[in-house]
Parts: sequence; C-alpha cells; structure tokens
Amino acid sequence: MAKHTANKGEHELKAKHSDRHSAKAVARQSSDSVKPKKAFEIDIFMGWCKSCGICAAFCPRECIGKDENGSPVVEDANRCTGCGWCESHCPDFAISVRPRNVKIVGPRDE
Repeated sequence: MAKHTANKGEHELKAKHSDRHSAKAVARQSSDSVKPKKAFEIDIFMGWCKSCGICAAFCPRECIGKDENGSPVVEDANRCTGCGWCESHCPDFAISVRPRNVKIVGPRDE
C-alpha cells in the first residue's frame, strides 16, 4: 500500500509540473502574438542644450550620438526602450522621451 501512495504522489507532482509548463507556453504564445512593440520619441531642445554629451553617454541602447560639433543627435529612436536615463541625467532639461503612437496594421486595415 505504501508503494501505491508514493506512486500517486509522484503522478500528481508530474501532472502539476506538466500543467505549469503548458500554461507558460500558452501564455507566451498569446502574449507574443498580441503584444505590440512599444515605440518612443526622443526630442532634443537644442536651444536649451549645451552639448555636454551626458545623454549620449548614458543611453544604454546608443539611440543618441554626437555630431561633428559634439551636439547630441537622435541616431535611432526605434532602438529606444523608454528607460529615461538620458532625460533624467540631462542637466539642462533639454531632452524628452515619450511614447510614440504606433498604428497597428491588422487584416481589416490592409
């Protein structure tokens, strides 16, 4: 009889493990197909900017670079994750990062 209860517990444990993995797979599939990529706009107010380069130095995704004069330029806003490091470290409050409205094209829009 002890063997029977041990096997029962073993089967329950395997069933829970299997259910958990299948639930994660279903959640991953549904979130991948529905979740749109977030996009951000980076605005640099050159009238306020003193071209210190802090925004370019702090950008973890290298969205902001410097031109030949050392002034910041947005090189690739599509890489921006909206972390706000550039905005929060700018001593001149000359940079703004905000969500961009992205139109999602579906079967009806095509």
